[in-house]
Amino acid sequence: MSQIKAKTIEIYLPTGDASKVSIARITTEAIRVVYVQKSEIENQKKELERIGCYILVGKDKDGNSSVYIGETESLYSRLIQHKKEREFWNSAYTIQNLGGTFDKAHLTFLEQLMIERANEADRFIVHNGNKGKSTTIPESKMNECYIYFETIQTLIKALGFNVFVPEVEKTELEEHPRFYFQHKDGLWNAEGVYIDEKFIVLKGSISRKFPTRHKMNSNELKFRDKLIDQSVIKEIDDKLVFVKDYAFNSPSAVADIVSLGSNSGWLVWKTKEGKTLENLYRQLK
Repeated sequence: MSQIKAKTIEIYLPTGDASKVSIARITTEAIRVVYVQKSEIENQKKELERIGCYILVGKDKDGNSSVYIGETESLYSRLIQHKKEREFWNSAYTIQNLGGTFDKAHLTFLEQLMIERANEADRFIVHNGNKGKSTTIPESKMNECYIYFETIQTLIKALGFNVFVPEVEKTELEEHPRFYFQHKDGLWNAEGVYIDEKFIVLKGSISRKFPTRHKMNSNELKFRDKLIDQSVIKEIDDKLVFVKDYAFNSPSAVADIVSLGSNSGWLVWKTKEGKTLENLYRQLK
């Protein structure tokens, strides 16, 4: 029998408002994550006067969801400094070790690791512009950092922040059938997967560029334009291309947005063999 990796996560709200400050930790481990709104930093000096890593979160000047990842020997001082020097962010996640076993080597490697994993997940624009400071670290400390990162990822996800979680895991892509929705003249050409009640359009899919006259002020067009504003869709070689995977709650909604039309997603999304979503999923229920 496989071992269940159950965990108990404690989330404490010092102000009673989760949008201002949240402190999360696994009760059996020393790592904790302190989320703090930018305006609350001075009020949380006691919680932040520690060595650790941090993630600044906000919107950049182009409206993209963005992060900046760093490490410091004083989280409080560094965040105060960033308030003066970096304008894009509105909140921060700080990573601390209550056991006091973080040292500079841990922090530098964790910074590298978090930048790498955030770039791989591709959910946020990472504004570091590099892979973090290079460091040589003993294998024993490197292994400790990988264990720390698993805890960090769990806690940050528990707080509703998916910076390290891709829209769809590579293993899930291999396990689930691909569905296609294409126009005969190439006005749109999309590919996706259906996982956990969500339809995920995959990177590289092409959306219709120009709406028909009766869709000029439609909700589908407004949502499509919102995805352009969020840099989920970009114009490449005169085509509107999904540059990252993106999850929708409904296969019909995504079909309507891709085609700027009205569709039954359960019928128009088909495998290469011609089987519809309805064939493979609804008939199983």
